[in-house]
Amino acid sequence: MQISKVHLEGQNKLLNDFVNGKEAISSFFGANPLLKEEMEYRIKYVMGRSYNRTGLVNALEKFHHKHEASDQAKENVKKLVNKDTFVVIGGQQAGLLTGPLYSIHKIISIIHLAKKYEMEHGVTVVPVFWIAGEDHDIDEINHIHTIENNEVKKQTFYQRNPFSNAASRTEIDQQEMKKWIEKIVKTFEETNFTNELLEELNATIEKSSTYVDFFAKIIFKLFKSEGLVLIDADDPLVRELESSLFDEMIQKQDIVRSVLKDTKSKLIQSGYHETLQISEQSIHLFFHSKEGRQLLEVSDNEGYFQTKNKSYQFSKDELLEIANEQPELLSNNVVTRPVMQEFLFPTLAFVGGPGEIAYWSELKDVFKVFNLEMPPVFLRHMFTIFERNIVAALDDFSLDVNDAVQTSLVDKKEAWIKDQVNLDYKQEFNTAKRALAELHKPLQDITGKITPNLRDFSKKNFIKIEDQILLLERKIEESILKQHEEQIEKWNRVISSITPNGKPQERVLNIYYFINKYGFDFVHELCELELSWDHAHQIVKI
Repeated sequence: MQISKVHLEGQNKLLNDFVNGKEAISSFFGANPLLKEEMEYRIKYVMGRSYNRTGLVNALEKFHHKHEASDQAKENVKKLVNKDTFVVIGGQQAGLLTGPLYSIHKIISIIHLAKKYEMEHGVTVVPVFWIAGEDHDIDEINHIHTIENNEVKKQTFYQRNPFSNAASRTEIDQQEMKKWIEKIVKTFEETNFTNELLEELNATIEKSSTYVDFFAKIIFKLFKSEGLVLIDADDPLVRELESSLFDEMIQKQDIVRSVLKDTKSKLIQSGYHETLQISEQSIHLFFHSKEGRQLLEVSDNEGYFQTKNKSYQFSKDELLEIANEQPELLSNNVVTRPVMQEFLFPTLAFVGGPGEIAYWSELKDVFKVFNLEMPPVFLRHMFTIFERNIVAALDDFSLDVNDAVQTSLVDKKEAWIKDQVNLDYKQEFNTAKRALAELHKPLQDITGKITPNLRDFSKKNFIKIEDQILLLERKIEESILKQHEEQIEKWNRVISSITPNGKPQERVLNIYYFINKYGFDFVHELCELELSWDHAHQIVKI
């Protein structure tokens, strides 16, 4: 593998200003994760706080044993009991087969940032990935995309779930999942790794009951050498640790709602758009029932809280009792989850994607409500992986990898096709169609005057003539495509690899396409690359 970088200008003003360190947005965040002196202050701050390290390690050890984590990961869990051990943390939903590539890229970013802090500050830093197991939107995680005949196909695992349950509580039909996996693997090119890959995934499914089980076991295997620590946010043992903060969140829900509203106003005044579209009545906690997960809101009846669907209603005392005696019935939303994460872990930095950076800009004062400081926020590394045949195809079209990620490949393809034809035939056809319309208009007018009942017929007559011209134009297009079929297929292969469906590669493709083709060490090799720390886009050639 070879790595290089290119600086891309994003379309999002907030993200651009964040990356460029503009004061207008940086004031909404905590310390800079890449400034050594600010990180030294952060280390002292974390050292001065107290954590239930013993309880956290106990919960993590059980989870890691259950999912057959590597010895390196288990050793890192044990380190967390020590006061001089810190974490770099980030998270994602439990997508099938890990979901889009960006989940892998985020984990690599966490691992690299943890190593960076260890080297620069001489402290122990553990990489931690937070699985959003409490998330109940199964439709967001029950599919991946594959490439078939240079076309992107969405491959959904269909399984009826009567209720909207958390991913960690949604059971998977193992036999149906095996069929789905076999369907996915059949879309890959058969290689020396294919049979082993299929066997390993089937074996993993046999040991997995839920989406989180399957996800955790896969991630532990992919990052077995990196010592990555995982936590399921919906783990009942973790919920017990969160009980006291749930209590405080209920007590201070009105303050949280107030400061969040104020921050949104300040962001708008600073020229940015609010990201979190959440009802001002929300108390930013979920209640879990047998029907699934429901957001809790302030009820119209003063002093009461109710689920958004109004199926359940609680007094403040009743909700506090749940927090203290049945915390597994509660979970956080996007506003309170970062606070809970900060409460549980001795965090040096949080690693997030572009969307997370945007909504974290609204949370700084929410941390303060609970006497906490927002951790430094690092924008994860972004990658595009270029296979050798793709690089060769780009060379054929006099393009390099930088061109491929900075310009529209679809536009480049259209321009190339146009260049293959000496005459601008489309312009000639457009001219002919305009002329035809002008010539036929008097005929329609005279028909309407002489025989009004044939007015519609005259219009249909024009449409038939126009259709014949369009048919001729299509035939020319088909002929051009046929003449350059091989090269156009090459263009399609490049586009489906680099910008599938017009999106960045990392938002569509799945890591198992590459593992099937290049082997089980592919992820480890990505982890070994030397990444840049200037928010550049990482270009990986394989």
